[in-house]
Amino acid sequence: MGYVLAKMEEDATPPHGHITSLAVLRTYRKCGIATQLMKQAHARMQEAFGSHYCSLHVRYTNRAAFHLYSETLGYKIADIEKGYYADGEDAYSMKCTFDVPAAKSSSSGKKKKIVSADASAAAKKKLAQDAALAGAVNDLVNAAADLMLETPPTSGGSGSSDLTTTAAGGEEDDAPQATS
Repeated sequence: MGYVLAKMEEDATPPHGHITSLAVLRTYRKCGIATQLMKQAHARMQEAFGSHYCSLHVRYTNRAAFHLYSETLGYKIADIEKGYYADGEDAYSMKCTFDVPAAKSSSSGKKKKIVSADASAAAKKKLAQDAALAGAVNDLVNAAADLMLETPPTSGGSGSSDLTTTAAGGEEDDAPQATS
């Protein structure tokens, strides 16, 4: 019925996410699915990676997506990228800044003992991130299933042609979608 494709800019300071693509089947639009997918992606970026903000690109002419990002989700235009898309269309580069909680401090006031091997610490961090991502995928699937049960489609047809493609794929319409 829909998906969001998000990534973390791993080596960036401060850490932040980027939405690569968002699409919802035509028959499930106007049901809040895109909003819920985006909110879940934002939450997981913050929980798992301490993300400070999320960025995305949206076609200049995609008014439905622009409204979703700016009015519903609080994104602001950071820049206009001329000729961003292969067909020469401009893109808004948008950014949503998160409320980042203060860094956690140790309750005892003592410095934490450093693990003997950096590799061990990196492996533990990677496992925690993988577990968080698996939980995020599970949460997204459950949220989508809940929305499907709450809001049945308003019109017939559920073929693959109802799912809009990314800008690189060709077809364009009023679907809220971001592509990078």
